[in-house]
Amino acid sequence: MGNNIDMINRIGKADKMIKKVKLSRPAPSRAEKRQIKLDAILRHAAAAFMEKGYYKTSLDDIARLHKVTKPTLYYYIKNKEDILIKCEEVASRRINGLLDTVTAIEECGFVQLRKFIEGYVEIVTDDIIRCHIRHRGQREDAQARKASLKMHRAIEHRVREIIGRGGRDGSIRECNPTIIAILLFDALNGISAWYRDEGELNHEELITQVLLIVTEGVKN
Repeated sequence: MGNNIDMINRIGKADKMIKKVKLSRPAPSRAEKRQIKLDAILRHAAAAFMEKGYYKTSLDDIARLHKVTKPTLYYYIKNKEDILIKCEEVASRRINGLLDTVTAIEECGFVQLRKFIEGYVEIVTDDIIRCHIRHRGQREDAQARKASLKMHRAIEHRVREIIGRGGRDGSIRECNPTIIAILLFDALNGISAWYRDEGELNHEELITQVLLIVTEGVKN
């Protein structure tokens, strides 16, 4: 009987602690709520694009997947092409955020490149980024195409700088940073076409194999 009372008391204390945590956690702002809903729409759209293709998928298809009306979608996106633009914005934030973290590390160029590859493999296996990589050339708007090209060139330039730094500090063998960066992105972006989370190959093994092939090729 005593043990049961103790257990009830402990459960009661735990419930009070959980309630306190919930109360102390700030409620998401209106902007945060909007971003959460937008991310959900992008994921449903990405799934539809990957399954049926961009041109064969309609906004009606995406609305059905998201279980909302088509007018509701227009509260978050302008049109179908805007979905690709917003997927690209997510990709830009995540990749540049990774580069900010990597380049802030007080390590040689090779270690920084290795850290970038580790993080990038995680990024390109996300459905939103996977959708962006597959459909990034499908821009009808000239300004959107120009902005996309500018963003990708800026990211590639940052990776070339890491490779160049490794060449100067001796941790990366003498090479052409531009060629290595282009080959690197071609190889890593290709993962998005065939890797699936539900497959037999897990993320850790995937990263290990990619690092083995790529980094061993450039290490001095």
